[in-house]
Amino acid sequence: MYDRAQRKPVRTRRMPTVEAARNARADLAAMLAQGGMPATRGLRLTEARERFVAAAREGRALNKRGRRYKPSAIDNIELSLRVHVEPTLGRRRIADIRRGDVQMLVDDLAPKRSGSRVRSVVNALRSLYRWAQDHDLASHDPAGLVRLPAMDARPVERVASPAEFAQLLSALATDDALAYALAGYGMGRASQIVRLRWRDVDLSVGAIEWGVDWEARKYDASRRVVPAVPPLLALLKRVYLEHGGPERDELVCPPHYSARSGLMSTGGLAKRASKRWREAGLVPITLQEARHTAATWLDAAGVSPKIASVLMGHAVPERQPGAARITLARYTHALPQDVEEARQKLAAYLAERQRSEAAG
Repeated sequence: MYDRAQRKPVRTRRMPTVEAARNARADLAAMLAQGGMPATRGLRLTEARERFVAAAREGRALNKRGRRYKPSAIDNIELSLRVHVEPTLGRRRIADIRRGDVQMLVDDLAPKRSGSRVRSVVNALRSLYRWAQDHDLASHDPAGLVRLPAMDARPVERVASPAEFAQLLSALATDDALAYALAGYGMGRASQIVRLRWRDVDLSVGAIEWGVDWEARKYDASRRVVPAVPPLLALLKRVYLEHGGPERDELVCPPHYSARSGLMSTGGLAKRASKRWREAGLVPITLQEARHTAATWLDAAGVSPKIASVLMGHAVPERQPGAARITLARYTHALPQDVEEARQKLAAYLAERQRSEAAG
């Protein structure tokens, strides 16, 4: 068929029978008449990935929320496509890849990779095809309805008591202890902890502003100010003095070794901490479990669900018995005195629990 828009002939792919070829030609004619024929039908997946990643880095390709991709998200998408998809489908034209092709890829990856990794690969394909559809490079998303493997992630069940958590911190080197303290006492996520800078910490007031760095925000609510309880504030001051008064732009938790990303490796941190804890006869705890511990303490201290959700950086307070979701999300606001009261309640709870546990 002759494509007037491109001013050149275009063809269907090769068909096994004359009848199939005629049907394909009729479909092609209908698409051209409606102006819906992809301008570059022959684009292969590898080239599509290169163009999509370049567009994402320049801010022209947006995520499903209509926002720019974070650099780390772009890196993850590129890695997933290049390493896990292109060896099998890289030479295929994106318009010719079908759901069955992606399902076979997923079924092949499932026994070798974790459920979360397989999901990352499929989500990377969905991002690629969302961009391709926006630019008339493909008319379908073969990854849209793929059946994913079951998630076998271990649920977070480890919650430490205040006295046990203090003991865990005391067994670590100061810098490593601070990272876990920021998760347990400061309610920080791992991505926020490794990007926290001294300019985001007010030692005189005793407060931390999380999510200042764009890549450290999971949700808009991730950017928040959290008051530092006495054990955390004391540890922050100790590290600040031991580092000789770092500059404002320096990281609070710098990398243990020279890292390409310039950030601390949470995997390396976990290995060092687990080794120290096992040598001391203590049960290890992860950064995520320390954060869950913080949520448990807030509840035990009597902090309201709304204030707790603000401090934890949750987008919407969920699963709070007796709490109306819309009321909490839209009509209740955290006042400064409420946040300060939460600090006082949590500090009093931690001190009382440690005293009672020490007394036996």
